[in-house]
Amino acid sequence: MRLPYFQHHTPKSLNAALKLLEKIDGRGIIMAGGTELLNRMRLRLVEPEHIISLSMIRGLGNISVNKNKEIDIGATAMLNYVAHFFEKVKPYKAIHEAAIQVASHQIRNMATIGGNILQDTRCMFYNRSRQWQKTVPPCHKRGGNICHAVKNSRRCFAVYQGDMAPVLIALKAVAVFYTSESTHEIPVEDIFSMDGKRPITVEGNRILASIRIPSPEEGLFSTYKKYRIRDGVDFPLAGVAIAIKREKDIIADLRICLTGVASRPFIIKDMGHVFYGKTLSPQLMEEIAHLAFENAHPVDNLEDSSKKRRLMVRQMVFDALLEADTCH
Repeated sequence: MRLPYFQHHTPKSLNAALKLLEKIDGRGIIMAGGTELLNRMRLRLVEPEHIISLSMIRGLGNISVNKNKEIDIGATAMLNYVAHFFEKVKPYKAIHEAAIQVASHQIRNMATIGGNILQDTRCMFYNRSRQWQKTVPPCHKRGGNICHAVKNSRRCFAVYQGDMAPVLIALKAVAVFYTSESTHEIPVEDIFSMDGKRPITVEGNRILASIRIPSPEEGLFSTYKKYRIRDGVDFPLAGVAIAIKREKDIIADLRICLTGVASRPFIIKDMGHVFYGKTLSPQLMEEIAHLAFENAHPVDNLEDSSKKRRLMVRQMVFDALLEADTCH
């Protein structure tokens, strides 16, 4: 399928890109690697008049450590580069694991961390060709008033399937956005809505410049588990990111974020508070895994059943906690 007609822009700085955004006034879209956006354009799910590529902006693809020992990941850092950088950063092993499991090696050489975070939601009733779309009534995401996955639903249940966002949320990362006037730091978990139709809450003429991760803490362990049918290319049908901090054998903090089960990366609230001060025993692992299962509510709009995906959440949480205990 051919791409629709558009004008392509390659600004050399963030300021130039922001000026272009203001000039085209809602008629264009930002592109990083393009691996997700171009596929949506081929399906005519989005048809921007202008594409503003960030590929020529120097420094936006770098990863660095600042004076506070926080790690800044440029928004256009390629996923293979991200995976390689974090391979030996032991507390942030989950970042390596998530990045290395995105699609294929070739795609990871093009796909960026910013693009993976800000990708659109997906649904097997939406991500279809224009010919297929003509055979069924338009859903909420295509401007209609029905949901083909959830009968009589008044909202869209399209699924967020990014790999990087849940890990970054579990690790308390912030997203740094640039506007023509200032910069804004927003916790990664706050840039998502629960609306599959419009999954990103950040609006206006602003560009994601980087993601900042706190300085690694002693006693912190993180991991990412992904359930998919084909190991080589698939989006997560369910994914689990866990960050657990222990002081000796006692839980000091615990954060679990799910992907592939809701219209946003789903952080399970108050896990650190509920399990603070407890020892990570097999019985407690079962309890935490069951709590994650109770919080996961996928619907049947992806390639595998919602029941199987929910069960896999429980299994992956248990496996992740078992690994944390083994590596402690």
